[in-house]
Amino acid sequence: MPKINLQAISYYLALPFIFFISILPFWVLYLISDFFLYPVLYLLLGYRKKVVRENLLNAFPEKDLKEIIKIEKGFYHHLCDLFLESFKSLTISKKELDKRFVFEVDQQQLNDWYDNNRSFVMTLGHYGNYEWLAQTLGSQFKHKGTAPYHELSNSYFDKMFYDLRTRFGSILYTTTETYKKIAQGFDGPFTVALGNDQSAPPLKSYWTTFLNQDTSFFFGTEMIAVKFDMPVVFVYISQVKRGYYKVTFELITDKPKEEEKNSILERHANLLEKQIQEKPEFWLWSHRRWKHKKPEHIK
Repeated sequence: MPKINLQAISYYLALPFIFFISILPFWVLYLISDFFLYPVLYLLLGYRKKVVRENLLNAFPEKDLKEIIKIEKGFYHHLCDLFLESFKSLTISKKELDKRFVFEVDQQQLNDWYDNNRSFVMTLGHYGNYEWLAQTLGSQFKHKGTAPYHELSNSYFDKMFYDLRTRFGSILYTTTETYKKIAQGFDGPFTVALGNDQSAPPLKSYWTTFLNQDTSFFFGTEMIAVKFDMPVVFVYISQVKRGYYKVTFELITDKPKEEEKNSILERHANLLEKQIQEKPEFWLWSHRRWKHKKPEHIK
């Protein structure tokens, strides 16, 4: 009896639905988000609601429960939009994406780095529509746009998301290949986008105070910048209005080799914290960010 491929079955059953969602106009997607997906995800299923509530209470001890619930609801509305906007990426045109995801950055500075054969690091958190950032990396600068990604357990869905993220020229590689790929280079200057706001292993990470809690950050952002002498910019993704985002950069350092140890990571944490505090609903609160506790011997 032939072996049943459950991954393939789930993929091909879901594909027509995903494609149908992707061809709908944005105004219809947001109706689905408001009147179907949000009630199901938040009110009916309570998707990771306990994790979200706990994260918010710990991050904002000065806020009362009414304020926390307001942020919580805003987050779930954003999460539903992000889910549908990601599916929209399957068929969105380059022209439409460039209209909705606008880069307002110092192109002269980037061109100077390019002319001097300098690649650079883009460090950011899972804030705003980070999926569209991955999709636009390869078409915004002279530098080649690259980023690591986590492989999905379902190989069919993994290929689908890989293809949609790279359809406009972005270069992706698995997280385990990051250092090797950067060391090999990409036939010219490039940028590497690194999301650094997920729970890092307690004994192999930089610890600091972030959103009122002891928090671990991966060393990779700073290690790569220093090792390969790459300038570092912090990436802000802000929502202009629903379905429209603006991307800006803030320079963390142009001379990473001259920075004090961990100062790049500390600056990243400070900038991300400030961004979250201003509009907290756009950060990924459903992630178990503080599942690790700081070991007692670490200062």
